[in-house]
Amino acid sequence: MNTSNKTATLTATMAAALALSACQSTPSSPVIQRANSIYETTGIAETKVKAQQNAIDSAQKTCQSKQVIIVDDTVTYNGILDERTGRMVGQVGAVVGSIFGTGSPELSRDDDYEYMINFRCQ
Repeated sequence: MNTSNKTATLTATMAAALALSACQSTPSSPVIQRANSIYETTGIAETKVKAQQNAIDSAQKTCQSKQVIIVDDTVTYNGILDERTGRMVGQVGAVVGSIFGTGSPELSRDDDYEYMINFRCQ
């Protein structure tokens, strides 16, 4: 295999890896159609804001050029500690980590928050 073929193969491999990683950075939640043109989806993430954004992104993909009208929504916290304690421990860990140079403990998971919405397209 000559040098130009190796370079072309490496370039193609890198492009494929970048394309796949781009797909992974935009999570999509399944959308279920209910009666009366109502849809349902759930965004899941490590923060409430990201979970909400994930659900809204899925709704916007479903509605395409139409406006998303949220009919009902629910936020659920599924963390290992209750929400307030988890935030407090994270803040204390960040302060201690910055003092001792050890970093902060990672208590959050990618599925700590679920944001379930029922929506319609208008």
